[in-house]
Amino acid sequence: MKKTIYALCFVGAIIYSCTTKTVTTSTASINTSAEYVTKGKTVFDQRCGKCHGLPEASDHTPEQWNKIIARMAPKAKLNPEETNWVLAYVTVNAKK
Repeated sequence: MKKTIYALCFVGAIIYSCTTKTVTTSTASINTSAEYVTKGKTVFDQRCGKCHGLPEASDHTPEQWNKIIARMAPKAKLNPEETNWVLAYVTVNAKK
């Protein structure tokens, strides 16, 4: 009985860890202070540019960036604070 319970817990943990995590953001709540924008540029260049070429921040609107960052932040292993920094950088420099 214990082995069955442990096996089910193990399988459940594996299934949970493989699910897609979503990040929801709102452009209205993004801190766009100079400090956040500067940190965001650094994280964007170093962490996002690690895997692929980087688009210009002005290539997308803030709404498009929200979707892109929500999808890519978990892949880049950005914590919530780093994600907010990157959002600040791309939002300030986004296509108007």
